[in-house]
Amino acid sequence: MENLFGEPYTELPTKKRKPQDKERRAWENAFQRWSNEAAQDETSPLGICGFGKICDYCTDNHIGRPCVRALNAMCREKHIEIDYSVRNFERWF
Repeated sequence: MENLFGEPYTELPTKKRKPQDKERRAWENAFQRWSNEAAQDETSPLGICGFGKICDYCTDNHIGRPCVRALNAMCREKHIEIDYSVRNFERWF
C-alpha cells in the first residue's frame, strides 16, 4: 500500500500506556463525574464552580473535564502529587 506521495505506507508508532496512566485516567474521570454530580446536588458547595480551591486555576468550564484540568494546573504549580489509589475527592476540590 502506498500513501499520497507514492511512498510505502508505514504504521505510525503507537504510544504504549503505562498501568499508572490507566489508573490516573480512571481517577480523573471519576473526579470529574463526582464534581458534576455534587454540583447538581445543590445542598453543599462541593463541585459548584467558584467554590473550590481548584476553581482559581480553571480557565474555561465549557470544554470537557474542566475540574480535572484545574486540578492538574494547581498540582503543577504547587508541586503536589496525587495518590490515585485513594478516592478522596472532597480533599482536592
